[in-house]
Amino acid sequence: MHRRTFLAAFTLTAMWQAYASDAQEQVFDLFTKIAGALSDGNVSVFVEAFDPDMPQLREVRLDVTALAAVADLTNSIEVVSDKGDDTHRAEELDWFLEIVEKADSHKVERRREVVKFRLERKGKKWKIVSVEPLHFFAPPKTG
Repeated sequence: MHRRTFLAAFTLTAMWQAYASDAQEQVFDLFTKIAGALSDGNVSVFVEAFDPDMPQLREVRLDVTALAAVADLTNSIEVVSDKGDDTHRAEELDWFLEIVEKADSHKVERRREVVKFRLERKGKKWKIVSVEPLHFFAPPKTG
């Protein structure tokens, strides 16, 4: 009897780990997709990853649109921290962003920062519900 209980518990644990791994993989795929979209200047794909009810969504959309309009972008991301379950995730990404101005390719800005995201599963899709620091995706300051 104890052996069956152990096997059932082991099987449930293995199933949970596989499910949690699926959530981690889906979230990582989302970030890979939006980093690629940003590198391609595809603002709509980048913004689509955000929850439409996120209070700062308008600011994110305006900043990323302005950024993509004035610069060619290259992105690199690395997961620093990945926590959560199958409905909520907290991610910290070491995000490197190279910004080369379209008007003058000699003007290059490099940003590297740990960017923190909170995500929630909305139906079958993960959506970003918050990002810090928000200014990371802002266009370069002129001056």
